[in-house]
Parts: sequence; structure tokens; C-alpha cells
Amino acid sequence: MQPLIVVATESTPHIIFDVTKNVFEMKGESRPENTKAFYDPVIDWVKKFCAQTLEQKNRTQKISFAIFFEYFSSSSAKYLMNIFARLEELHKNNIPVEVKWVFNDIDIEMQEAGEEFQKLLTLPFKFERVDH
Repeated sequence: MQPLIVVATESTPHIIFDVTKNVFEMKGESRPENTKAFYDPVIDWVKKFCAQTLEQKNRTQKISFAIFFEYFSSSSAKYLMNIFARLEELHKNNIPVEVKWVFNDIDIEMQEAGEEFQKLLTLPFKFERVDH
């Protein structure tokens, strides 16, 4: 499967999803002018990745989706939830997967946003506080 690499802009995050390297990262700000246009290709990639992973059924290496946003809009949150829901399907099928929610130590709101996502899902979350 081809990697998905999106270069960050002032209003969109850096994204690298690379199955061969087991790297899944979203970092920066997510407040695209057209959220649907930005996230549709990301969701399509995640759908294909999850479908392929479910077909294999023998994946033992943990899939860790690292999210490190400085800010994300409410419209971006809907797409994040869509991604998380697809990852949750993997989890429900006993495929090792987690969300690694990274936030600056002074950004309590970002920590709480991750905790809110966690409450809505059975998908495991791992929280990582980093120095700002």
C-alpha cells in the first residue's frame, strides 16, 4: 500500500501514514478552509488500510496512530472521529491498535479533547505529555 504523505501548511497538519515503516502520524494544526476536501483522501486511505488489515487477520505488530495537534477545528474533529471509528473496528477484531494522543504540557484543552474522544470509544488511547 502506498504511503500517504501530506506536507503541513499554516492551516493543515503534516500527515504520514506508511504501512511498511509502521508510521502513522498527524501533527500541527487542523483548520482547513475546506475540511471535506482535505480529509476525504485521508479517510479513503484509512478505509483501504483498515480493509486490508482486516483481510490479513494475522497482524501482530501494534498500530499506533500518533496525533499531535496544536489546534483542531470542530469540523476536523468530525473527521478525526471517523478515523478513530475505523481504527476501532480493527480493535474489535483483536488487531493491536491504539491512538497515541500527544499534547504540550501546558495545553490542558488538548489533553481534555483527547480524553473526550477516549470516552466515546473502546479504542485504547495512550496519552503523552511533552514539554512545550
